Amino acid sequence: MTAQPVPDVPAGTVQVRRDGPVAWLVLDRTDRRNALSPAMWAALPGLLRELDADPDVRVIGIRGAGGVFSAGADIAEVFECLGEPGTGLPRGGLLTEAETALAAVHKPTVAALEGYCMGGAWMLAGACDLRIGSASLRIGLTPSRIGIVFPASGVEALVRLVGPGTASYLLLTGDTVTAADAQRWGMLTRVVADEDFDPALAEVVTGLAQRSQLSMQAHKHLVRLTADAVPGTLGADETSEALFRQVLDGPDARIGQQAFLARRPPRFAWSGEQFWAARSGAARSGKEHRGSVVRGRWPRRAARS
Repeated sequence: MTAQPVPDVPAGTVQVRRDGPVAWLVLDRTDRRNALSPAMWAALPGLLRELDADPDVRVIGIRGAGGVFSAGADIAEVFECLGEPGTGLPRGGLLTEAETALAAVHKPTVAALEGYCMGGAWMLAGACDLRIGSASLRIGLTPSRIGIVFPASGVEALVRLVGPGTASYLLLTGDTVTAADAQRWGMLTRVVADEDFDPALAEVVTGLAQRSQLSMQAHKHLVRLTADAVPGTLGADETSEALFRQVLDGPDARIGQQAFLARRPPRFAWSGEQFWAARSGAARSGKEHRGSVVRGRWPRRAARS
């Protein structure tokens, strides 16, 4: 594994560590349990966009240095972290910008949660697709203990994940909860013994790196739309149709089909960077339009080639 440090920011760093096709964003401020300074929050959106656009990266993870995920936003600078541009209201600010950037990543994302995940740091964990926690992990949403309000975007994401009842308990009490309870409520994807944490994490990200990016990125897109979709309409938007079209026109479905029939592991080729860049450019120019729906199938000879 190679480490590529981002230029130091005041009071902590965010590092990019690459392990083959997996890129880890590492929150590094161990003397403060990796509490994020304003500069650390501000560094995250740009780094996430760079990694999402990098064809050598297939999985993006976020974790803390020294066996602790993060104590959350630096309380000494909390109003600078939370301040909303224009109004100055502590509505989310840099925390919401980082959360939004992480939720918008097209590639699969994984939060590696050890030690403590407190306050605003949960917004980063909650924005990831998968959250792997160690058995000794403790999670706490603590604004009510210090007299501030959790960012509105974070409240919305929390309610969608765990429901209003559990969200109310977490936010009103500010209690720190165990990994077992967090998993039961839907906050964690998986909990593993502390001594097995790194091997289990490696197994998860290695597996993701071997899956079809077309499949994973299309599923991410559809899951994002589900909360607001009218029943029966999911998958009918322009981007979904374009992704379904890639099943016919792109390489991955044929690769997977042929590998399955040959009883060998597939080596998928679709990466997605050009797909999303083209759609972003079309949207900016106003040229994106709804394509016609064509029901098709591959020639049978493709499965035998």
